Amino acid sequence: MFLDFLDHHCDIYHAVNEGNSPGYGLPSSDEYSYPETPDITDQECHFGIKSASINIVQNELTNDMDSRIKLTLPFGVDIRVNDKIVSKETGYSYIAEIPRHPRNHHTFVYIKRTGTGRAL
Repeated sequence: MFLDFLDHHCDIYHAVNEGNSPGYGLPSSDEYSYPETPDITDQECHFGIKSASINIVQNELTNDMDSRIKLTLPFGVDIRVNDKIVSKETGYSYIAEIPRHPRNHHTFVYIKRTGTGRAL
């Protein structure tokens, strides 16, 4: 069954546009943030770790890790571009790319994580 494949859980936060004008009659710029509480809590999902594309760049002070992972969700889950996804198992946060709905059966979206690790 497809639902047995969804063996992880995540929280989903929708991006909120908080355009702030610098004043003096200038137009506001697009600034996005995420709410304190998730819009979707404890959503069943699957993080495709084996299909992950991970790059680690070793710098002088820190190691930078960029990863792109395939996230699979049930069809109909409200996930959008630039949403923040937080894994319940690891606590890592990711940013969503464009969601796809193959044959209206399920939803998958590539998610990106950019972070900085501690020095070795």
